[in-house]
Amino acid sequence: MQWDHKSLSEAVRPYLKESRYIHTQGCCEMALALAEKWGCDSYKTMCAALLHDITKKLSDEEQLLLCQKYGIINGYRPYEFGTLIHADTAAALAGDIFGMPQDVVHAIARHTLGAEDMTLLDKIVFLSDAIEKGRDYPGVEDIRQMAFRDLDKAVYMSLVSTVENVRSRGKEPNEQSMKAAEAIKRLINIQENNMNETNANILEPKALLEEIIKIADSRKARNIVALHVTEQTTLADYMVMMTGTSTTHIRALSDEIEYQLKTKCEVYPHHIEGMTSNWILLDYTTVVVHVFMEDSRELYDLERMWGDSTPVDISGLITE
Repeated sequence: MQWDHKSLSEAVRPYLKESRYIHTQGCCEMALALAEKWGCDSYKTMCAALLHDITKKLSDEEQLLLCQKYGIINGYRPYEFGTLIHADTAAALAGDIFGMPQDVVHAIARHTLGAEDMTLLDKIVFLSDAIEKGRDYPGVEDIRQMAFRDLDKAVYMSLVSTVENVRSRGKEPNEQSMKAAEAIKRLINIQENNMNETNANILEPKALLEEIIKIADSRKARNIVALHVTEQTTLADYMVMMTGTSTTHIRALSDEIEYQLKTKCEVYPHHIEGMTSNWILLDYTTVVVHVFMEDSRELYDLERMWGDSTPVDISGLITE
């Protein structure tokens, strides 16, 4: 049977408390946005998102009966069972009652703990459950922002957040989530190493600096300053500072720099910091970019801090 969003939503509603139904709709909305961003099958994404919590409201006794029916082995510790078992039983019902294919079933089963070999669908369902618009916990906005910039890093951030939360309550994190975090971290390290090798082969530091300044100028960055810092630090060749007029503007500036360098030059940032703050940093190894709100730029006053460095004449790159 091929479901549409309305028919599947109506079919799952009796399985859910009202608050859980609202969460499920939010999860589906986020999942479909991520699927569009990262090129995942929208139909399978919708189905997995709407079905991921269909056994959440069941009692422990009812969950155990489903485990017996579907041959699910309960390897959870007592304090984990009530929180985690629904992923396994919901996956079983999704396949049996709703006729879902195996990759959708797998994504539902992995939506709480992740896994070492997560597929794109797995990652999107896992993340959407954690960051849908109804979620509100420390760090969630940073993960939301990262989910649309680097999916693997967002998954890693969410896994680490979960592990830290469990430990903060004096409990031992589940081994599966620990292994999932370790696996995704290895993948990120490989990607970053490849990016660094690509960056080293594509643009010399001065050429990279000039590209960044031209991109920033095209998006109306204010008060762009470039410094040659090789005599002050071994961490970079150049530092660029610029000011935006609002938080929306500084994010647009950083997004445009990242996007243009990636698409035109195949250059990727080593890391990005501060996506939800008034100061965004993009580290391109040889060039470090600081995008500030005006008050933050005045507060941290990096020009004074790096006052011994050599200013770069960028007048020929600025249009206004």
